[in-house]
Amino acid sequence: MVRLTDFFITRVLRSVVLLVTLGFCPLAIAEVAMPFEAVYEVFIDGKPRMEARISLARQGEEWLFSNELKGTGGLAKFLNARSSEQSRGIFTNDEFQPFSYSQSSKIAGRNDHWTAEFDWPANIVVTHHEDGESTLEAVPGTVDPLSLTLILRHHLAQGISDLSFEIVDEEEIDHHIFLASEPGNLETALGCFETVSVSRVRENSKRYSSGWYAVSLDFLPLKLLHGKRGGKEFEMRIKHLVIDGEEMSVPAECPA
Repeated sequence: MVRLTDFFITRVLRSVVLLVTLGFCPLAIAEVAMPFEAVYEVFIDGKPRMEARISLARQGEEWLFSNELKGTGGLAKFLNARSSEQSRGIFTNDEFQPFSYSQSSKIAGRNDHWTAEFDWPANIVVTHHEDGESTLEAVPGTVDPLSLTLILRHHLAQGISDLSFEIVDEEEIDHHIFLASEPGNLETALGCFETVSVSRVRENSKRYSSGWYAVSLDFLPLKLLHGKRGGKEFEMRIKHLVIDGEEMSVPAECPA
């Protein structure tokens, strides 16, 4: 039972974070990138089981991007499942440059935690995890699992459909590929939006991950899906959104 919830924390939250996005150049960030907080309901096989709260806030010259997840029903609530991630950095040369990242989870009293510190002059990332410390070579554009999301939206706004990133993952750096589709309408708790869907490209894998991003909201994610054929399916649906201190009003329904 604990392993099932642990799978949810480490896999579903990770895929959710990889699909949440925002990113602009430093000169335009004050005008384009606004602080926001989005709340999502998370379903496991169609049943509401968790809540995710994602926020972006400016702190001086830096930006703090956070993701908090907690169990609200079923086994996730019973085991008091919680997870949090934070990524801190700046925007430079049209890209987000992370300085530090941390991820922690707690399930039935068991704690897991790992961190990453980026040393850009030396082009390395130093991670601290359960097995010790790792020093990884960081090519330009290397990101942590959360700050990836601060770059993906920028690429979508530029109309880029084939996307690839180098992502730090505890003891290694993984290469991830995504593919964006043509725009289409999506009905949500906040109303109807024109969205672009983005899917993770995997070879010889039963796993799938997709996200739907609102064009009119600078490609903010509205729906996220992760699962395994023949296994569990996890879905995140937006239910509340505040942008620059103002609550998002509900627009019209999608045409029949």
